[in-house]
Amino acid sequence: MARGVSKELESEIHRTLEQYVNAEPGTFATTPLTTDRLTLDAVHYLADIGAFERIGTGSYRLTAQGREYWEQRTSPRWYWFRRNWFPASVAAGTILFSGAAAAANIVNLVL
Repeated sequence: MARGVSKELESEIHRTLEQYVNAEPGTFATTPLTTDRLTLDAVHYLADIGAFERIGTGSYRLTAQGREYWEQRTSPRWYWFRRNWFPASVAAGTILFSGAAAAANIVNLVL
């Protein structure tokens, strides 16, 4: 989350985004005049980062970037691995090969 975002606003952003990620397709976020300030700030924050797209006065829709942002916030390790699977595989292979080579050297020293 961005620096300077209060805990209350951060939890409201999370709640608002969760509400529309889990909603039926085609559901729009509306902000009538009676919307409380915290929810309005959360919707505006999500619109600023591209998670919501303004489709009219007081209406927003969830974007693909918003779904990706939700995934990034809820499961950061899996999100990172999906983006970096090839370097992670090369690193894991290198570590395994180095460990096997070290074990073989130790066996050669003992014998």
